[in-house]
Amino acid sequence: MSIFSLRKRFFGGVCEFPKFHYKSFLLFLLGVLLLSLSIPVSAVDSPAENPTTGTEITPKTTKTPELSTYRLQVGDSFVVTVDGYPEYSKERIPVPVQQDGYVSYPLIGLIKATNLTVSELEAQMQSAFSKHLPTARVFVTLMQPKRTILVFGAVEPRPRGNFHIFEVGQVYLLQALASAGINYEAADLTDISIWRDGKLYKKVDYLQLMSSGGPDIPLKDHDTIFVPSIFQQRPVRVIGAVVAPGVYPITAPQVPATQVLKIAGGSRADFADLHKSEILTSKERILVNLAAENVNAMLGPGDTLYVPLAEAKISVTGAVEKPGQYVITEPVLLGQAIAMAGGFNEERANPKKCLLTRADGTEEELNFDQVHSEIYLNPKDQLRIRERTRLDWRVLTFGTSFVNLLVTILFRYRN
Repeated sequence: MSIFSLRKRFFGGVCEFPKFHYKSFLLFLLGVLLLSLSIPVSAVDSPAENPTTGTEITPKTTKTPELSTYRLQVGDSFVVTVDGYPEYSKERIPVPVQQDGYVSYPLIGLIKATNLTVSELEAQMQSAFSKHLPTARVFVTLMQPKRTILVFGAVEPRPRGNFHIFEVGQVYLLQALASAGINYEAADLTDISIWRDGKLYKKVDYLQLMSSGGPDIPLKDHDTIFVPSIFQQRPVRVIGAVVAPGVYPITAPQVPATQVLKIAGGSRADFADLHKSEILTSKERILVNLAAENVNAMLGPGDTLYVPLAEAKISVTGAVEKPGQYVITEPVLLGQAIAMAGGFNEERANPKKCLLTRADGTEEELNFDQVHSEIYLNPKDQLRIRERTRLDWRVLTFGTSFVNLLVTILFRYRN
């Protein structure tokens, strides 16, 4: 066959092509399309159809190395994804570890979560879900844990208080103390205490812990650390005629006696004998004149400042049963002053005419019935109860008789 005949056969016209079947061609294309789609579909569906196959499941989130060995505690929270069952997923609402250490989750109920790692909790939840949903896959992601630790006592003051928040899985004692800042000049480092759930959990000797190199003590959320002061263990005491007797902590080895007196509110005016004050130590009694201009006396931890009472008196005279002077140890009410003097003399006293003379010489007239529970008497005040006006019938009779005699004489004289 010549080349011209071949050309004529293939390019000479449509009549020379074999007859084409459109239906067969469409079926062929459909088969190729289905064959290309069957590979990815089977790769996705095969694990669900046979969950026991060795197909490796890649978790949705990777766990950071520091949290991979972290064990859950009360207050931690996490999110859960149940692949294929969104109704059982909690990706937006974290699941908290309750106070009893358990978590409550739909369909599977309660699971003990404390002291488990995230992987161990994930495995337990996977096992529990498999009993109800064999094809379910559980992924647990721990929320970044926060620990709130309270450190107070001989530590550096903070503008927002002594709460320290740590955004780590586990907080240790040395870490919390370093964050709080120990006041080494005042702190008693041998008797640090850790309180947990309102109870003393552990006593720690910080110096021994540091010298031995540990082991450090793990803390829990809301633990409280107290660093005592060497001065707070032996405070100073103030007794006697002061405004606020009591025990007061000091923050220095020695404190002036005048400063201690101010801490106790100062002396009680007119009742304190500052000239005869005393400092009581474990070894001696030291006489101190706190009324002097320059007082060099000092108090140390454990010492006591004693301010004795002065002899304070008031005077109650007039129409009372026992007029005289009376010693008082504090301001007394008008009614109490009258009672100290034995009460009113009922025959002579005029309760509405009480004259009160103050220590500075000022006077005021008082009605006992109106102010007996309002007016106070202070040292050196004088109270006099005036007598009421009484009619002497003998004088009145004599006067009447004398007047009658004069009238009679005058009448006769005119006649």
